[in-house]
Formats: sequence, C-alpha cells, structure tokens
Amino acid sequence: MSFYIYNVYQLKCKEIVSTVNQKIDTLEESRVLDKFTIKKENEQYKMLLQVIHGTTTLDEFKEKNKLISESRETYFTSLIDSLFANEKYEVAIRYDLTQIVLYDPKRELLNQPITLLQTTRKVDKTYKTNTSNWEVQESSKNSDDEQEKNSIENYKHHFSLYQQQYIDIKNISSIALLSLMPLLVLTIIIAISLLCIYYITYRTIKQKEREVDNLYNMVDNVSHEFKLPIATLKYGCNNLLQEYTSPTIQLLLRQVDRLDRLQNTLIPFIANDNTPFTQANLSVLIEDLQPLYPDTHFSIHWNTPNEIPLGKTKVETILLNLIENSVKYGGTTVQCTIEATNNTYIFTISDNGIGIAKELQQDIFKKFYRVREGNIHNTKGLGIGLYQVQQIVTSLHGQININSKPQKGTTFKITIPYV
Repeated sequence: MSFYIYNVYQLKCKEIVSTVNQKIDTLEESRVLDKFTIKKENEQYKMLLQVIHGTTTLDEFKEKNKLISESRETYFTSLIDSLFANEKYEVAIRYDLTQIVLYDPKRELLNQPITLLQTTRKVDKTYKTNTSNWEVQESSKNSDDEQEKNSIENYKHHFSLYQQQYIDIKNISSIALLSLMPLLVLTIIIAISLLCIYYITYRTIKQKEREVDNLYNMVDNVSHEFKLPIATLKYGCNNLLQEYTSPTIQLLLRQVDRLDRLQNTLIPFIANDNTPFTQANLSVLIEDLQPLYPDTHFSIHWNTPNEIPLGKTKVETILLNLIENSVKYGGTTVQCTIEATNNTYIFTISDNGIGIAKELQQDIFKKFYRVREGNIHNTKGLGIGLYQVQQIVTSLHGQININSKPQKGTTFKITIPYV
C-alpha cells in the first residue's frame, strides 16, 4: 500500500511539473521574455557582440549582466507568480548562458555559465531542464548601424549560443500531498481497520484455543469417569453369562467390550490396539447391526485367508461408520466385502441408497459436514463418522475412493497396503 501511495505521489509530481512547463512554454511563445534573454534586439546580446569584437572584456560583460539581471528579478518573479496564482505554485526559474562557441577559429569563450535572468526565488532542485541553442553569423556588411560600420573595422563572426532553462517548484511536495490527502486518509482508515480485524481475529483464535483445551480436558475427564461404569458393566455381564446362556447378554458384552476399546482410544497414553480383526469379528458385527436395522439386508464377503492385523478397533470403526452411513442415507441392501490382493487390503461397502451428488463428494470427509437436502438435514448425526474413517485410513497410509450416483447408490472402496 505504501508503494502504491508513493507511485501516486510521483505521478502527481510529474503532472505538476508538466503543467508548469506548459505554461512557461506558452509564455515564451508569446515573446514576452525576448527582451530578457539572449535575442538579437536584446541589450545583453549587443554587449555580448562587443566581447566577441574585442572592444570589451568578458569580465566587464559579467558585471554589467549581473546588474541588469538583478534589476529584472522582481518583475520577472511577479510575472511568473501571476501565471500560477490559481494553482498557488511557488515556481523558481533561471536562464543561464552555458556556452559561446566561436568557429573561426573554433574555441569556447565561456569557462562557466552566466545567469541571464532568474526569479527572486533561487533554483535549488531542478524538476525540468530545457536547452536551446542559436547559431549566429554576424558581419559589418549586414549591419544596419552606420556608426558601427564607420567605427569598427570590417568583421565577420560565426558563433553559436547555448542557453539552459532550469525550473524548480518549491512547494511541489506539499501541493502533491494535499491533493492526495483523501487517499491518505482512506489508506489510514483501511490500515486501522485491518489492524482491528487482525486483533479481533487473533483474540478469537486464542479464545478458540482455550475452548479446545477445555474440550480436551473434558474428554480426558469423561474418559476417566467412564472407566468405572464400563468395568462394572463388563463384570455384571460376565456374571450373568455364567448364570444364564442368552444371546442378549452376549450382545451386551460385545458392545461393552467395544465401548471399552473406544474409551481407551480417547486416552493418549493407551497403547495402540494390536488385536487382529477376523472373519468372526465381521460376522458378529453384522449380527449386532441386524436388530438395529431390521429392514436392511446385510451381506458380507470375506476373501482373505488370514486375519487382518490392522487393529480390531480401527477396522470396526471404519466398517461401522460406512455401513451405518449407508443405512442412514436410504440403503436397504448393504454389501461388505473384504479381500487381500497384491499386498493390499481392500474394503468395499456398497449400498442402493440415495447416493451423493458429484459436487458434494469432495466435502463429505470434512469434520462436522453433513449432506443437506434443501436447508434441512434428513438424517441424525454429528457429521464426524466419515471424518473419523478418513483419519484412520490416512494413519494406515491408505486411500479412499467413492463412486456414487444420485438415486442409484454409493460404493466406498478403501485400499490399505501391508507387508
């Protein structure tokens, strides 16, 4: 932003210099300044011819020219000020005679510039420089002055005069900055607004970090408090199983075991679950789901000769989330296939549910994201099931592919490498 303002400032200064130069050029074209600069009718030009003739010295010319130049400063200043009265520019101008080149024989007459005309304000910093030159051939034959013809020997001179114009604008910075004041004020307002937004964002992030820390503490506390009731339930189910042989008690015991494993995953210092997942575990998992979803037909295909050493809790979490997701979104037939090929485990969950639109498939693994129909969620849940699946698969260096068509069904394919 500072760089942008600086460039705008430079452009404004260039615009001011261009305006000043145009007005001075117009003044010169009006020939108002002819009597003040080196022109043929000018007093200084006649004095210069005397130097070239040798009837006076260059030092004498400089002294007389200095007196003439100082006498004209006030008028010249008022003339320049009148040009820029509306703009209120404080303009300083100086005209210098920089070179006098004689051609016969060729030599340089001046050893330093001579000021011919300037304003009372002196030129310190030059914003614009203009150079002009004038080649002159003078002889006694073309002189109109009879006295000059009689008093001076016949002469013939060929020389060139070089003049330099210097323009300085004393208050250019203040004028440019004043014109940019609205932009500067707007920039300051924007900068302050950005700082406020940054402060509010930073404070909000810190507040959210504290909330997350509190959430983690709460999860740790809840996980710790769950240990006793889970252990009590497990103890009670085991005692009941010794007294009664009931599928319901076995179902309760399996769910308590699963709840115990899930609770252990919430505790960071608990070792990873190294219990392998077997075909029997898959069968039991489907058996436990069937009473919950009696209208859904489940089918399983186990095409691997060995158990899967990926951790029972992780595999159960993947399968349960995908299967329950299929049922929630309209699946009446759900097929679960597990196979091993080319050092890769492949988990495939297919259903005939409502499907997922192509444009939504990239978002379904986001935390708390749930597919909406209109503005209303048609299914219950927190939107963390598929997020959990993706986290587990990523931790196992696997990949998830989804193939879904609206009103046709969805297929999730998970590939996990193994050695």
